[in-house]
Amino acid sequence: MPRMKPPKGYYTLTEAESKLNLSSAMIRKYVDKGKIYYLLPEGRKHGFYLKSDVDKLASELETFFELEEEIKTINFTVATEADIPACIALNRELFTISNSASDEVLTEKWTKWMKKNPEIVHVLKRDDEVVGITTVLPTKPGLNKFDEALRGDISFLLGDVNISPEDLEEYKAGNHIQLYVAEIGVKPSLARSFRSKYGAKLISKFMEMIVDLGKRGVILDNILAVGATRSGVKLLQYFGFSEVIFPRPDTRLFTINIKESGAPLIDAYREALVEYHKVHQEESK
Repeated sequence: MPRMKPPKGYYTLTEAESKLNLSSAMIRKYVDKGKIYYLLPEGRKHGFYLKSDVDKLASELETFFELEEEIKTINFTVATEADIPACIALNRELFTISNSASDEVLTEKWTKWMKKNPEIVHVLKRDDEVVGITTVLPTKPGLNKFDEALRGDISFLLGDVNISPEDLEEYKAGNHIQLYVAEIGVKPSLARSFRSKYGAKLISKFMEMIVDLGKRGVILDNILAVGATRSGVKLLQYFGFSEVIFPRPDTRLFTINIKESGAPLIDAYREALVEYHKVHQEESK
């Protein structure tokens, strides 16, 4: 019987194997699972595979294998002074403001911040490329200058509001600290699938960082953050932040009162802090 050409919109088995880079046995499994529609014309031993299903599966598999390969090279770490230019460049992608300081001025400011507290900035790196950033500023509770920063442009990391090293606190046991979550962001130019994967990793590491402060005996009084986007607001609400009244109509300010919050993240932090005190009390006996 002569070989039949595939109907319009269908692949032959050979074409499907080439497109998916899979064996005929694996393709049959996807057919059985309903992922690929299989057309077997009457009187024929060999059928055809719906092109749209094969193409969709090929795209899904490609994304999956890309992510599996990418995740092996991803590393979350404290930023160093050498990372500052890349961090500033990423900030310029994340924040679109017209009046920003020069790279030289910003580099000097960030360097001073990081010398006062080396853990202010964390980065997510793909090999040596900075693809994500988390910047959290620890200050003394009730810092007036910090209120000034919040009343200015929310992207003051690139602006002219002067948060000096003296305004920042170190993560030392017993220190009372107010945290400002200045940014959690992923490189906007990345493919959407990567942004989602890297964003989830940043959030996970941010949560670990908060709990780790409890393990080190750092006393958090409250945490502040500004919700600049719809997704950002949803993320803050997920963490357990509550919105508070703020004078600027274009700014949504959120806070967590550590003593009063029942958020799972804060429960974990408080438990870690209690454990820290328990251990050190036993050591002092």
